[in-house]
Amino acid sequence: MSNFFDGICYSAFPAPYNPSMANTTCLFFGSDIAYDPMEPLWGKDYTSSSTGSECSNGRDDVKTMADMGVSLIRLYDWEPRNDHLNFLDHCHSLGVKVLVPVSNYFLTNGFSDRAIHIPDLIKSFSNKAVTDYHPAIAGIIIGNEPGLNGFGSSECADFTLSWVQIEQAQFKDFSMPIIGHPVDFGLYGGKFPCWGFWKSLLNHLNGVTTRNLDKRLFLAPQTYNDSHYLFTDAGNGASDGFVDITADKFKKPILFTEIGQDRTKDFYQRVIQGQLGGAHSYASAHPGKLLGVCFFQFADKVWQKGTSEGSFGAFSHSDNIKCTVEYGSGDFTHWDAGSGAGSKLEVDELVATPIYSIVKSSYGGDSGIEGKELLLDGVVE
Repeated sequence: MSNFFDGICYSAFPAPYNPSMANTTCLFFGSDIAYDPMEPLWGKDYTSSSTGSECSNGRDDVKTMADMGVSLIRLYDWEPRNDHLNFLDHCHSLGVKVLVPVSNYFLTNGFSDRAIHIPDLIKSFSNKAVTDYHPAIAGIIIGNEPGLNGFGSSECADFTLSWVQIEQAQFKDFSMPIIGHPVDFGLYGGKFPCWGFWKSLLNHLNGVTTRNLDKRLFLAPQTYNDSHYLFTDAGNGASDGFVDITADKFKKPILFTEIGQDRTKDFYQRVIQGQLGGAHSYASAHPGKLLGVCFFQFADKVWQKGTSEGSFGAFSHSDNIKCTVEYGSGDFTHWDAGSGAGSKLEVDELVATPIYSIVKSSYGGDSGIEGKELLLDGVVE
């Protein structure tokens, strides 16, 4: 059995970030929090190569996550033209693994050009020498919530097939990290949530041996259901909880790429404790079926303050500004939304919510984190 992963979802942009306007700015273009100009958020310090503006007291979110006991960071968006090596190196230095994402763009607008985009993505996930995937990478996740974002299982399957074919042709000496497709908890025409999506997806991908794809696939559901539903009784004629009946039906391991509850709901603390504690107990009792969970999420969505959707974080944003960085065009690697000159990032201080202590306690925070690998039939080395 692989080690269980205590993960967390990370997209902790400060104001004035808003996904609806991100691509109109150079700084937030692509909603990519893991690239170099965002180092004042995820790292300790940053100095603009263009303006000399510096932040010597960055938030160092990755260190905060490591201290919470987090061993896996789940990202959402990734612009392959950006530089990410410093982020991956920082995670690796702290023993934290990363689920690197293929953004929804590549399943929608960029889908027809995937033969161009996939090599660029693989190179951006690579080590400095581009001889293998970066050692911080635990797995690759392709798309997010297809039913809500304009693509389906066929695009996910075709993109995944193209991925391993390009790996084989251009990167055959690279290792083989696991691959998942984060899916919302809709029925997709199936008897239980996600089942309809997985049935269609795996009809295309099961039995594909190119680059050991059949052994690399994992199921990536996203849920806010309680532990009773997940681990005891899923109802609808089920003989057990959702995790057990799903793992048995599809013969694939599960890694929840989102799990949690927002602070506007009654008894949210009890729900979260049950989810995380239940996941650990289930994984111990059923080796290989549940690889881990990614708690949703590290920090509230700053553009949805005070709402249910904006209240899932272990941290909230505050009005206290730790430092301000002013950027010039030389800090960026592409300029789709202007030169970037005059861009400014105000690094806000995060304040722990009651969820913080629940996650930290569940994850064994401050106990030290060793580097871990996700192993499926010995594929990842």
